[in-house]
Amino acid sequence: MATLKIVVLKHQQREDKTWNVKIRITHERQSAYISTQHYVGKELITQRGGKFELKTNNNPVYDAVMLDVLQIKSEIVRLGHIIDNFTAKRLCKHMEDVLSGNNSKDILFFQFAYSYFDEMIQSGRYSTGVSHQTRMNKFKSFAGNSVELFTDITSVLLYKYEAYLMKEGFSIVSVIDYISVIHNVFSAAKLRYNDEDTGIIKIPNNPFSKYKYPKKPISRKKALTREQILSIMNFETKLKGVQIARDAFIISFLLCGINSADLYYVMENDGRVDYERRKTKDRRADNAFISIRIEPELIPYIERYKDSERLFSFYKRNVSHQQFNRAVNEHLKVIGEKLKIEGLTFYAARHSWATIARNNCGISMDDVAMCLNHKSGYNTTDQYVKKDWSIINNANRKVIDYLFSDTD
Repeated sequence: MATLKIVVLKHQQREDKTWNVKIRITHERQSAYISTQHYVGKELITQRGGKFELKTNNNPVYDAVMLDVLQIKSEIVRLGHIIDNFTAKRLCKHMEDVLSGNNSKDILFFQFAYSYFDEMIQSGRYSTGVSHQTRMNKFKSFAGNSVELFTDITSVLLYKYEAYLMKEGFSIVSVIDYISVIHNVFSAAKLRYNDEDTGIIKIPNNPFSKYKYPKKPISRKKALTREQILSIMNFETKLKGVQIARDAFIISFLLCGINSADLYYVMENDGRVDYERRKTKDRRADNAFISIRIEPELIPYIERYKDSERLFSFYKRNVSHQQFNRAVNEHLKVIGEKLKIEGLTFYAARHSWATIARNNCGISMDDVAMCLNHKSGYNTTDQYVKKDWSIINNANRKVIDYLFSDTD
């Protein structure tokens, strides 16, 4: 059991001839100290055996510190056997939080959220951090002064926010995305501030235990037919932006449905395109690395957008991969309207490659997943099996041959 003592450390005299009054906590034969806000001169100190002690009689400082001691003792009783998980130093830190009120669960929600997003941006997750900020701004505008602390957020409030977003015209998928940001902040804060091992719970509530996300509608498949893909490839236009969107779409298809963010940065390596998928590289042990052979059909596009620094010169026209993605999708709308392909987006190239690979070329789902650079699902096995890039070579070749063939 931890023991407490009010002490004055003789060797820690300040320049103004005063000493800080401390509370010493001894636990598991180790000692640590809590500095109080009180300082005393020699008139309030007695010496015993060469050591300083705070006078107890007619001493308002002693009375004030004793109130802190009593609060600490009360917390020790509350902790019970959990206190065995603490070191003396960790116990002191916890008691400092108790005395300062930082353990009173009064953690500001929006202050933590925006700080957390800034950390994302600083760590290189720029697009995620910025998009989270934008979505949180919407919630802050909705909540107004009703939300200050984490404990102000309830399942009832989340359902009201869901209804508000739906009324504003947000799709169910968007509603889920916006509320997921709040959930993400809750999870991050609990991980940072709660310590179940020692019973320190600064954020006790979890509105997501009662709140249930709306069910996603079954999405309309974005895969295109071979004829539609060829019509995009052969689409004639004099508008430079539309030409780039057209070509970027076909390049993506010829590279197993590469994402726009990866296409923006990609380099050539000895006849291959090697890259780490930006969307998932931070969440996978293999950094989401993939290697795709450059097929002959891709060469004209490489020549058209030849660049000395990257494989394609798209970055010279767009200052970021986000801007590149927006520009391509905006111009693909023009192509879609002309060709009567409803809702045409860049991502349709990826869906189309996967669908043709599986349904028209008979490629296994596992091999399709590998070509799309998805996590395999065989976590343990992945540690033993070396990647065979010829699987991707053969699969992509089959898909490209099918695209340019004359039969279904």
